[in-house]
Amino acid sequence: MKFVLSALLLFCSLAGAAQAEEREVLPPGVVPDHYDLSLYPDAKALKFKGKVAIGIAVETATADIVLNADGLVVDRAAIDRGGQASASYDTKLQRVTLHFTKPVAVGKHVLTIAYHGDIARSTLGFFAMDYQGADGPHRTLATNLEPAEARKVFPCWDEPALKASFAVSVDAPKAQMALSNMPVKSVQSLSPTLQRVRFADTPRMSTYLFFLGIGDYERVHRTVDGVDIGVVVKQGDAAKAAYALDEAGKILHFYNGYFGVPYPLPKLDLIAAPGQIEGGSMENWGAIFYSQHHLLFDPAKSTENDRQLVFLVVAHEMAHQWFGDLVTMSWWSDLWLNEGFARWMQSFAAEQLHPDWHVSLRAAGIFERGKHEDAIPSTHPVVQSVLTAEQAGQAFDSITYDKGAAIITMMNAWLGADTFRDGLRHYMHDHAYANTMDSDFWSALQAAAGQTLLPEVARDLTRQTGVPLVSVATGPGGLTLSESRFAEDPETLAGDSPRSWLLPVAVGDSTVMLDKSATVSAALPAVVNAGQLGYMRVLYDQASFEALAKSYAGLPAADRLGLLNDAIALGLAGYAPASRALILAKALPADADPIEQQRVVALMLQLDRYYQPGPARDAFRRFALATLDPLSKQLGPEAMSGEDGNIQTLRTALLMLRGRFGDPKVLAWARQPQASAGARRTALAILASQSDSTTLGPLLQEARDQKEPLEKQHLFEALVEVQDPAAARTLGEAILANEAPAGTMTALIGALALNQPDVMWDLVMAHIDDPALPIARSERWRLVSHIASYSPREARIAALQAYAEKEVPVEARRPFAGSAAVIRQRLHIVAKALPEIDGWLAVQKN
Repeated sequence: MKFVLSALLLFCSLAGAAQAEEREVLPPGVVPDHYDLSLYPDAKALKFKGKVAIGIAVETATADIVLNADGLVVDRAAIDRGGQASASYDTKLQRVTLHFTKPVAVGKHVLTIAYHGDIARSTLGFFAMDYQGADGPHRTLATNLEPAEARKVFPCWDEPALKASFAVSVDAPKAQMALSNMPVKSVQSLSPTLQRVRFADTPRMSTYLFFLGIGDYERVHRTVDGVDIGVVVKQGDAAKAAYALDEAGKILHFYNGYFGVPYPLPKLDLIAAPGQIEGGSMENWGAIFYSQHHLLFDPAKSTENDRQLVFLVVAHEMAHQWFGDLVTMSWWSDLWLNEGFARWMQSFAAEQLHPDWHVSLRAAGIFERGKHEDAIPSTHPVVQSVLTAEQAGQAFDSITYDKGAAIITMMNAWLGADTFRDGLRHYMHDHAYANTMDSDFWSALQAAAGQTLLPEVARDLTRQTGVPLVSVATGPGGLTLSESRFAEDPETLAGDSPRSWLLPVAVGDSTVMLDKSATVSAALPAVVNAGQLGYMRVLYDQASFEALAKSYAGLPAADRLGLLNDAIALGLAGYAPASRALILAKALPADADPIEQQRVVALMLQLDRYYQPGPARDAFRRFALATLDPLSKQLGPEAMSGEDGNIQTLRTALLMLRGRFGDPKVLAWARQPQASAGARRTALAILASQSDSTTLGPLLQEARDQKEPLEKQHLFEALVEVQDPAAARTLGEAILANEAPAGTMTALIGALALNQPDVMWDLVMAHIDDPALPIARSERWRLVSHIASYSPREARIAALQAYAEKEVPVEARRPFAGSAAVIRQRLHIVAKALPEIDGWLAVQKN
């Protein structure tokens, strides 16, 4: 008990240091308790009116009450015993101040505000999404409010710790369905075409979890564990809802048992947008809003990759109903408590409910994304400093999600699955409907585990930046392990002070607690970070690497995958020969898991993107095709009845690579009529990859003519594989002209930039200031930064920095520094890693 207390004091002192920084928060003294919100949208005019009666507690008498409001105009404001108020606005801080003629007394009051605002075209705040149906145009209205967008819908205290309950009503067309967090309580007819829908009161929740949607919907549902769980789709899509509904029911039952706290609301809706929303999908309590490809599954047209993606995103967002909605972080600095956990839980749930998918192997890709972002200069601690709304928006990155998930994975393995679960149950039970910091989470785990080193391990992983690099040296006493910091460009560590982590490291069947260095009695070959559950990179000396390479085929799949991932990263960064990755790729056995084989395909594609056209690239492509040829012959181009679903995904990846590399057999296959819709999508992408402006025309026209939003999105996603510069520009212009489904613009342009970064840079920079572009301000910044990161030109760094200095607030420029670092690393890879690979290839015999 004494140690638990000391650990709490350690965590609280660290949290207190973060709080000492000046956060952009509302003045204290007035807090909300209940919002009674009425909304009156005009979908055609893209305008809305609102009225909100807010139950507040005034703790300090004041004549000025300050709320968050962004783009809203107050028409009238009054308080129950204080008369009318005038309003003034601070657009920079996104606030409205209500000025009363005399101070509002201490106590309970009701603040009433009538206001109006605009309905946006971007997918943040309150927005519209249009699509074409067989019967003509349709418009859906919806909200998407994380992290600080509720202030665009109603005046409020838009901070996660200021929870309140909500009563919501909306005037909506009778022909459409209105949805919110809770079930419909009553419906009142207002006219032959208009009705007022009122919803039941919510429990106390954060403002960013509020949801309202109005559209041409239909709902399929069932009762699971006493909860009415439904999938809501546009009319005509009921068949595409069945898979998600079935899986959501299984997930709900599993989570009820795992968390030990039953889902607390009477209903849970999973709602499909007719396009894509910013952030992908959003965990609104009781009304999760999904990008369409994250929820819809067409048994006749969807692929195995679609199937698994739907499950993983559904599982992720449903995990938030507990971790984020029921228990919410106190401030955005602990966002990882929401997102890192949900990222981990999506894989954990898949392993329990679909063990044949081997999702724990695929999760290695999640950890790699976290390590990539943690190994460049723009990294930040998992528990990060967030002071402003802009910083809160950029906190949704791979450190928060993917490094966070890696840390949770490590803790679950180290403490034991049962102990970890017991700690989570205590955490959920003790903090339901409240807000927490990470100290609350770690204290619950420590109480369950009794592990005295947990606070130090957690502190080092969450308060320090960087990826631990464990170097392995062989000697007469066994293996010597030593710690340093890994960077994708080691030159960026110049002047960096030495760094170490307290890390539990599995070596074979034993675990050593590594603190700077340790000696382990182990014979070669020995896998350090066995099972690949620790957050680290492992650099082997030549003797230990050669021993592992010789025994590679006999290692467990997770270790083979981890060794390959480390070899790629270390080789491209210059810590070891880059050819080590190709040595391991060649040594992968023919019966390896399809996920491992898909990683080899991805490696070949990754390296190919660094090459410019010429003899060196031709030689690399010959090697890649020869290495993958036995697998190609084994799989063939067509799916076989009853085969493993992961094999289908592997075949698609392999066909895509061969098509990109110009394999004539695959190009001939792609030109043939395809037996399935999934194969048709693959063939279309291959044809696009080889298209010029002329041959792209019919393919683009097919996408333009398609009215079904999901099918239209799939077609455009296939076309972004185009490599020809002129064809890429033509496609980019069509996307920027809103010809693709609503909300898909940034993702599609970003995917085009992977092949043609300079073309997309020029195209986007010509449009980025257009106010009609349906992209929110923060998303424009993200798009510019993302496109630049693919450039092979050093001059792009200066252009990127110039844009950031002109357009982006200082506190929101961290991603731009990351993109500049990625460009510099790309230049180093071309200058150093590729020549080493070329030399190795020159002496190989395929």
